[in-house]
Amino acid sequence: LYHRFFSELFLFLYRNSIRYDDWFGVIIFASRSLEPSSSSIHRALLESGQVRRVYLDELGDLREQPLGLGLMLLTNVTSETEAVEGARFLLEQAQQQSEQAIIDLITTIIVYKFSNLSREEIQAMLGLNLEEPRAILEAKEEGREEGKIEGKVEGREEGKIEGERAIVLRLLNRRVGNIPDAFLSQIQGLSVEELEALSDALLDFSTLADLSGWLQGQLSG
Repeated sequence: LYHRFFSELFLFLYRNSIRYDDWFGVIIFASRSLEPSSSSIHRALLESGQVRRVYLDELGDLREQPLGLGLMLLTNVTSETEAVEGARFLLEQAQQQSEQAIIDLITTIIVYKFSNLSREEIQAMLGLNLEEPRAILEAKEEGREEGKIEGKVEGREEGKIEGERAIVLRLLNRRVGNIPDAFLSQIQGLSVEELEALSDALLDFSTLADLSGWLQGQLSG
């Protein structure tokens, strides 16, 4: 993990040296037990003050955290009741701040935690306005249908990939506009893990150049 983190970080800085002259990294773990046991080769970087390691299970109640950090904590909640309550709280905060991208991501997390529920059931559970369409829910519906078709032919794993890809593409369209065919072909070749990584990274995207840099990093890795 550390090899990949620092490799992609410095590759990105190299390719964008005109835009950035400093950096600070945050590495997030669900728990301390998931941190790599051997980190001596990266010790100087990890102890430099430019890297912070965060352990989600040690941060406490998500309601006491900033909105972005609360979003990360929501991914680590295992109790369905706590997940719904936490999502409702974060949605209220995001709506007050007009953070549509955050609202979509909160909904995405809940969609995956309750994959057996329909769009209407999830909207009702979260208290969303049924008359106001949510891009992420529509993407999930499309992904679920594509997943069903693909799942019959290729199996459950392929269906999961298609559903994940549909959601990522919908979010990318909202963040950076229409995706060129060259980028679409690269995204089609991503694994589930890579698609999940892209769904996290795209929150910081503002242009197609950001997507291009991320995809180049995957090819280099």
